[in-house]
Amino acid sequence: MTFRKANFVAYRVGFRVAAAAVLFAVGSASVLFAQQANFDQLTKENLIGNAVSFSNNDYAEIDKAIQRFRNGDGQGAMEFLKTAKEKYPSLPPAELIYAKMHFAIRNANAARAGQILLEQTVAQVPDDPEAYLLLADQAFAGRRIAEAHALFEMVDPLVQKFSGNAKRKQDFSIRVLAGRAAIAESRQQWEEAQKWLLEWAELSPESAAAHRRLGATLFHLKKPKEALERFRKSRELDPSVSHPFVALGQLFSREGDAENAQKSFEKAYAEDKDDPSTAQAYVEWLVQENKLDEAQAIANAMRELTPDSVTALMLDGIVAQMRGDTEQSKQAMTKILTLDPAHFIATDLLALLLIESDLAADQDRALSYAEMNAQRFPENARANITKAWVLYKMGRNEEFKLALEKVGRNQVPLDSAFLIAKIMIEQGKKDAAINELEKLMQQGSGLFVFRREAEALLTQLKSE
Repeated sequence: MTFRKANFVAYRVGFRVAAAAVLFAVGSASVLFAQQANFDQLTKENLIGNAVSFSNNDYAEIDKAIQRFRNGDGQGAMEFLKTAKEKYPSLPPAELIYAKMHFAIRNANAARAGQILLEQTVAQVPDDPEAYLLLADQAFAGRRIAEAHALFEMVDPLVQKFSGNAKRKQDFSIRVLAGRAAIAESRQQWEEAQKWLLEWAELSPESAAAHRRLGATLFHLKKPKEALERFRKSRELDPSVSHPFVALGQLFSREGDAENAQKSFEKAYAEDKDDPSTAQAYVEWLVQENKLDEAQAIANAMRELTPDSVTALMLDGIVAQMRGDTEQSKQAMTKILTLDPAHFIATDLLALLLIESDLAADQDRALSYAEMNAQRFPENARANITKAWVLYKMGRNEEFKLALEKVGRNQVPLDSAFLIAKIMIEQGKKDAAINELEKLMQQGSGLFVFRREAEALLTQLKSE
């Protein structure tokens, strides 16, 4: 069925089950954008940047297609994409670009539509590898590892035969190698991962990601010195990535080797103490190891160096809270919001701190902060659990239940899991709460702001 015909059928039969998927596929504004859409990633560069250069052509038809799509006119967008493909044969298939538009806006309806469109693209343009690669990426992201593995294996011969566009072929080749490596990494098949990552680094020697992932794989192969060299190469290519010794320290930490982790973080900080990301990584490790005085000293040094740095304020506030200084933590979070009013973590923590106040005004502020995050990130587990906890503390039980239902099966951060344990206690589920708290205490990695409170609560419950 062509897109034009699909559009006609969808509008004729409405939302019947047989046509619902097709209606999604043609970009109905009322359905596709029923959930909040984020258009930040819907750019020409993201849609066709892997296929063409913009130095000699601006591909105005793609801009027009994007505008039609933003307006909810799927058919109009598709017409411009087809025109662009006819005018510039080196572009990806119009059907494929249209599918990528749906994934770019990042909401659930659009993602479902994008999946349908990829399936259609495979049938309509079977010799183009990119739809298979996107399906493989989707499978891997959904932890369907066997499916992703099969797709990457299947698409490789298509990539080898592809001759329509040299730039796209290079991109496809890298994605196949990166995907195969990711499969091996997920299965902890480090020798296999090393093979694919070496090929990737040889094919694209300027790829910081290839060297960084190869470094991690070499570490797992018990080759920390070789790993460090790859991390150095990665940072040489991309100064924004972690300091080489930070990358090494984080890996030692995950292995439970606190001694070598500490040596690595100390070397990183000694070499690059003025770098916020290096200091942040070191502070987070110190906090994880419950070395709060050392963490506070580094956080203080960061604030002296950059008093208006959001990162410095965040670390100062988090460490202060973990040391029991709630007022200092509130001050830091409040200042962050004057610098960055939409800061997710500061908004979340301030809501949790204010709800513990006996003042109605503070509780109202807590709710406004919690609602702000929940509205901006409706599928975020942390945002919904914080909102649920605030509502629970305010005695608004029906609204609390609705907020908690939105958490679903999303992965729950440590501090949010602590809130769930507290709710269990309030509901008389002591054994379940103890079980949840014990699991939290066994977590060896990850920032846990309310660890001290969780430990105290677990001790209290076990003594009763």
